[in-house]
Amino acid sequence: MIFLRRQLLTTGATSILALVGALLLLWGQSADAQPQAAAKLQLADPRRGAPPQAESPEINDGQPEQPGLPGLPEQPKQPGLPEQPSDSAVRPVEAKAWVDKAVATTGDIITYTVEISYDSALRVELPEPGADIAGLRILDFGGADPQRNDGKTVERRWYKLRADLVGSYVLPPVKVHYTSPNADGGEPQTQTIETSQIFIEVASVLPADGDATDIRDVKPLFPSKSGLPWWTITAGAIGVAALLAGLLYWRMRRKRTVVVPQTPAYEIAFAALDALRQTDFDDLEAVREYYFRISEVLRAYIEGTFHLNATDLTTEEILPRLLELPDLGPKEHVSLGEFLRHTDRVKFSEHSPSPDEIERAYEHALGFVETTMPQPQSEGSP
Repeated sequence: MIFLRRQLLTTGATSILALVGALLLLWGQSADAQPQAAAKLQLADPRRGAPPQAESPEINDGQPEQPGLPGLPEQPKQPGLPEQPSDSAVRPVEAKAWVDKAVATTGDIITYTVEISYDSALRVELPEPGADIAGLRILDFGGADPQRNDGKTVERRWYKLRADLVGSYVLPPVKVHYTSPNADGGEPQTQTIETSQIFIEVASVLPADGDATDIRDVKPLFPSKSGLPWWTITAGAIGVAALLAGLLYWRMRRKRTVVVPQTPAYEIAFAALDALRQTDFDDLEAVREYYFRISEVLRAYIEGTFHLNATDLTTEEILPRLLELPDLGPKEHVSLGEFLRHTDRVKFSEHSPSPDEIERAYEHALGFVETTMPQPQSEGSP
């Protein structure tokens, strides 16, 4: 209770002090306003007359005052000097430069444009500002053909710029020189006008906290989940294995060759010799062909029975090798030698055999096959 009373007394005292301060402030403002009001009444009352105006010979100096500006003399015009054009007058040459973006990021392309407008009677020289562009890479540049409108010629050049580094860049003013003819017929006057400089700010594309350049840890392994049950995978594997086994069996069966019982060499020789008996021996060409064929029959028999390539060897090469065979006796060797030499004489010379020689050659061949052919084994032999 005591605390509440103290709080009320403090609040009341503060309010009273604030009210007293406001009253004092209002009283002071009213006191200052009374002399100002009296002065205004004194100036506005015509009965009191206008206050005397002091002369200032230092300012007027006997010169007439400018209208509307009391107390300031009018400046006299000096002869021989041209009048200065006002700011509102049209200039003979105007130059301006601008960029499509003053704030960019690294890698952005900035288009820098320079434009001049001048009277067609003037000779204007627009320099190349590319050499003064520092820190920015010039990717491309070009310009439009001069345009003429109302006696004015407008030229424009553009440059494609790119900044690779972060920072602030300044494009310096472009100075344009132009020559105007002198109205008095004197030497032409060369003057210079320049564009304003341009400020470009290039910012980074990376975030300020630098998280994009930090090395991040390897992510944990993610367990893969198979969408097929195990029995489906097992059945598929068994099916593939069965298919491969069937394919392998089919290919092996295709490659299997049918074994045909081989005809013995002596049977082939007997059949060939029997066919030669049908030769027309009255024809000399048929006789010569007969000797070629009977010689080939016996050579093929030797190759099939004794495994000696007699069809590719000459007579002189066959006889020495037959001596090395244990199954061939001396009698068969002599008979074969006589047969081969006789057939060679008919094949490779002009010798015409007699009927007896033809018959004897046949008997030699048939007897050699019958003597050297494998003998069939008896039932009691092992």
